[in-house]
Formats: sequence, C-alpha cells, structure tokens
Amino acid sequence: MAEAEACPLCSGARDKKPLKEWRSYRWWDCAECGIAFVTPFKNPGAAFYAQYADLYPHEAQEAPDAMSFEYGECLSSFAGREVSALRLLDVGCGAGGFLNQARKRGFQVWGLDFDEGRLKLVREKLGIPSVHQGSLPDFAAGHPEERFDALTMFQVIEHLDRPADWLAAALRLLSPGGRLFIGTPNRDRTFDPFQGPGMEEVDNPPNHLTRWRAQSLKRFVESSGFAVVELKALGVPLPLYALMLRNTLRFGLAARALKVDQIQHAAPASASTPGMRAVLVQAAVKLKELLINSLAFLSYPLFRLACPLFGWQGAVLYCVAEPKAQTAGH
Repeated sequence: MAEAEACPLCSGARDKKPLKEWRSYRWWDCAECGIAFVTPFKNPGAAFYAQYADLYPHEAQEAPDAMSFEYGECLSSFAGREVSALRLLDVGCGAGGFLNQARKRGFQVWGLDFDEGRLKLVREKLGIPSVHQGSLPDFAAGHPEERFDALTMFQVIEHLDRPADWLAAALRLLSPGGRLFIGTPNRDRTFDPFQGPGMEEVDNPPNHLTRWRAQSLKRFVESSGFAVVELKALGVPLPLYALMLRNTLRFGLAARALKVDQIQHAAPASASTPGMRAVLVQAAVKLKELLINSLAFLSYPLFRLACPLFGWQGAVLYCVAEPKAQTAGH
C-alpha cells in the first residue's frame, strides 16, 4: 500500500491521517487544506472512461443529468442576458446533455471529454460538431487563440491527478469578463448518495481521486489565479432524493429475484414453481420501487424545508470564479 508524503494539492508535508483502504488504494486526509486524496494518485486515462459503460454509457442525451442542480444554476446566472455572442466550453461534456441545453439557451457551445465514442454520438445525434477528445491542458495548448466566456467543469476536478494544470489552462482560455464554473461532490454532505450496490465505485478510485470541502475548494481555486465570487452546497434534487431513499430502504428483493432466476435456469423444464416465484419477486421489486418513488415525491417538499432548518448540507459544491486580474480591475 502506497504511503502519503506531501499533499498532491497543497504540497503540505505534515503527517497525513489515513482514512480507509479501497482495494489497492488508500484514502488520506490532509489537515493543512482539508482535502481527502488517494495513493496512488493517478488518473486512469481515457481507456477507463471508454470501457466503464456502467458509469459512462455510450449514448447522447438531450438533457443534463437530473441528479444535480449545478447545470440549472449555471444557466440561471445568465438570466436576462443576451448570450448569442457568448461562447461556452463544457469540460467533461460526456453525453452532451448540458451542451444541448446551453445551445438551446443561445450559447455557442464547445465540448471536451476523454471518451471519443460518446463524442462521436454527440456530433451525430445532437448535431454539435465542436466537441474534442483529450485533456484541458492539451486543448489549451492546441487552441491558443480560442477564448470562452463560460468554462464549466462539472463533476471533473475530483477525477484529476493534475488539477492545478487544468485550472491554469482554464485561466488561459477565459475571455475578459469570463467565468469558471465548478461542481464537485461535497465531502461534508449530510446524506451520501454513493451508497448501495455498485454506488461505492463512483466515489472511489480510480474514478474519484479527491474529495473536497467548501473551504478547500475555495483555497485551491484562488491559489490558481481566480477569485471566487460564489461558493455554496447545492440542494438535493428530487431524482437524487428518490435514489437515496431506494438505497436506504433495501430489503434484498433484487438479490432474491436474481437467486430465483438462477434456480429457474438450473431446474428441469418441467419445474414451473421457481419460474412463478421469480415473476412474483420481480413484481415485488417493481412495486417497491413505485412505492418508494411515490414516497419521495410526497415527502420531498418537507425534505427541502428541513434542509436549512437542520443545517443539512447538499451533495454537490458549486463554485463560480473569475480571473483575479479582471476582479482587481472592477
């Protein structure tokens, strides 16, 4: 198991607190900047994202992920403005849903992602030609004349092993008056959506390499040449709330359905009872999901009211920043 030396984010050399092991990795806590990071600290590269279809399916989507408010927050910050002359670069554009939404709002949109297969679908199915494969530093080096009025990095920074290089590239690519928008999982979230079978894969390496607190993110962004103009934890959208309820209220029905299916396939063709049991268990699974989704819909308004009353923190940090040079000139 690799040992932690200097923090890869703040370079702090004080002893790091070991948090937990995850397969061949170990999580560490940096007391100097408040970031949790893993060793080995290495992004797995484009092949990982291309092959990990469970997390990153090869598809094009017309709308952004409904599990976070960050996309709507970003576009709402341009409310009342004419944006047809503004250029937006979405880093980690994935299936293209946010690009498509921003284009409908009037932006000239560009996208960047590691997965060329998904980018091909974005070009063909969404009709967005200006999407490119690779890292942000490489894109900035290959497009030195390009400038953007909005540069979004939603659910990206936690994947990076050279985040300072990516923010330096963002700084070079922003137009005068341009803004950087960052969204990342909140380390201090009250409710954890990354629970349940398969969900731990999402918030662990090699997928996620860092975990951020609000002050950690502010410190890092400002050390990279930006001034933070807005930083907050976003609330929990209804689809994410429903997912958390489903993960909390697990009774093993799906596992039993799978086991019964296995029995059915192993039994002789004349044995009809296991097949009937499988149908009943699978029907119970669907009924349970319907009931939990209904419960989520009915209780969601109360949940939204309770969050500020009890100081519950949302699952995503949302940060808006400007280059320090332009902030100083205001």
